[in-house]
Amino acid sequence: MMALGECIERPTRRGRRGGKGAGAWLIVLMLSAALISLGACHPVADVVIRNADIRTMDSAMPVAQALALRGDRIAFVGGEDAVGPWIGPATRIIDAGGHTVLPGLIDTHIHLAEGAMALGGCSLDDAVLSIAQASVAIRGCAAAKPDDAWIVVNGVNAAGFRASRTDLDAIEPARALMLYASDGHTAWLNSRALDRAQITRSTSDPTDGRIERDARGEPTGLLVDGATALAFAAMPTPTTEQRLEALRRALPLLHAVGVTSYLEANTPEPIVAAYAELARRGELSARVSVALASSGENTPAEFERLSALRAQLSDPLFRADFIKLFADGVLEHPTQTAALLEPYRDARGRPGPSRGRLYLAPQDFAAFVTQADRHDFNVHVHAIGDAAVHETLDAFAAARAAGDGQLLSISHLQLIAPEDLPRFAQLDVSASLQLLWAQPDNYSVEALTPWLGAERLARIYPARSLADAGARIAGGSDWDVSSFNPFEAMATAMSRRNIEEPARPPLNANESLSLDQMLAAYTINAAQLIGRDEEVGSLTLGKYADVIVLDRRFDTATTADAVRGVIPEHVFFSGRELPL
Repeated sequence: MMALGECIERPTRRGRRGGKGAGAWLIVLMLSAALISLGACHPVADVVIRNADIRTMDSAMPVAQALALRGDRIAFVGGEDAVGPWIGPATRIIDAGGHTVLPGLIDTHIHLAEGAMALGGCSLDDAVLSIAQASVAIRGCAAAKPDDAWIVVNGVNAAGFRASRTDLDAIEPARALMLYASDGHTAWLNSRALDRAQITRSTSDPTDGRIERDARGEPTGLLVDGATALAFAAMPTPTTEQRLEALRRALPLLHAVGVTSYLEANTPEPIVAAYAELARRGELSARVSVALASSGENTPAEFERLSALRAQLSDPLFRADFIKLFADGVLEHPTQTAALLEPYRDARGRPGPSRGRLYLAPQDFAAFVTQADRHDFNVHVHAIGDAAVHETLDAFAAARAAGDGQLLSISHLQLIAPEDLPRFAQLDVSASLQLLWAQPDNYSVEALTPWLGAERLARIYPARSLADAGARIAGGSDWDVSSFNPFEAMATAMSRRNIEEPARPPLNANESLSLDQMLAAYTINAAQLIGRDEEVGSLTLGKYADVIVLDRRFDTATTADAVRGVIPEHVFFSGRELPL
């Protein structure tokens, strides 16, 4: 007779592409069960988590008390009284103490690689400052980097912020200086930086951005959306080793808040190369779905380029068949590049001339999405204003009408026309929401009032309305725009309050979501958005053993503040516990 634990083959660590998926693992488990019934043996788990409040996120078995991990897979989910046979002499047993256990969390919209490069750099930390108030910190950053040709200060709170090249010249006249907004859509340059970026009065605006100009046509130093790329193109290019080291610093920070999978949004070629190398060295400790950056140009050359990038990420930890598009910009004053169905109002609340800007022509947008499906790509779109959301849904509707079956999702969704809410479910479009933003602050109040008006303000971040309309809601951070801690976003989604400014009333409290809805948003719904729900997103037999054990138990009385304070005690990725 075979020894205990030797009766079934341990799974390989390969994934969906060419490896054993959840279905193959279930066959292995069924064979094991047959052997057990014959009295042959019983497989032994590497890890058993017991005495737990297990939220499986699997409707077939929503709750359990014990979990067994074998190799990189989940081998048992069930009751405390049934896990005993999985425990052998070498099995590690974790007594969860009644705490909640969840699938590894999934962030459906993050810029981890770019955010990692900014870690430890100069930042204003999104503080509400005038240029005069910020000047002391900016000078300190310049003094700390005496040999750098470019001084870049991140984390500028752009809501209502104003600065000109003259203001920045007074702070740093000799070297190139750029202030970069927390929202990733706005930058302010001094004269030396404009020179290095070769931005003059004759420089044309890019199709997806704007160079702010004075009455004489001279650049003021403000760059919006795609125009910021002109500045970045003039800066020294990080090496692959620098990018690798930045990712090594950032990944443990994600793990510490329970994130084991994510969608890397708007990924250009240098980041693709860095991820491929990190995986080749065996140092990637997350499942990364990659949304490749594209202008939306519907040409054979563009799809050849995208296909070549996809081919670089062949490791099973990757899914590199997403394309990221921008439908518009941001809502907040003074940038106001998000596309609206009705005009922005002026400072007195009267309708003005601008409706923002759509960055993709409707007919071209629809044709690109359909062509993406022909090349086996899914599409993930940034859309903030209600006109951009409407246009994106129209493009997706055209693709569905053409028989396209790719995964479609929209991120941010700050303002949605009520008539468009049901279309998410009708078209099977996932909503990636960054609900840490759904709190009252200078972005959502001062920078939108009076420019949106009361009726539209009452509809921003319409999470509950989307859920009530049947939309699949997934969670995301948009880091490094804001914190990537999912529990902070969950708490804000529940309360719609700003804990740093408790005197403010909740932001559209009628749009709050429940804890259960937010847990689904960061697990099974998120897995469906990235197309990996056969691998992760629930604690189901045969899925990858991505598991987190919390420091507390969730119940019906759990408050938003309690959720905000969660610290994972154990995080497993493919059955291996990660250091926290």
